[in-house]
Amino acid sequence: MQVRYVLRCVFGDPKKAPPPLQKLSPQEMVSAVWNGEGSLVSELLDCIAPHVDDRILLDLKSKIRAHDPSDSGNVEKELRRSLLW
Repeated sequence: MQVRYVLRCVFGDPKKAPPPLQKLSPQEMVSAVWNGEGSLVSELLDCIAPHVDDRILLDLKSKIRAHDPSDSGNVEKELRRSLLW
């Protein structure tokens, strides 16, 4: 009910509004989880940085870069594999 109200306020007719959610492509998913601004990986690194020695943090970042699935031919498969790492 509240979603319809907001969509009506913004777009006039809620049926003319774009869908509030949309499916991400595999590349967009990698960006959101791995690389992008505010990605899951960058947020986790920011959270642990104050609690970990700088040398250990640099080592962890290099290992994360090694598991980055961005340049893979099969992005979905490599993303699953990298998340299990």
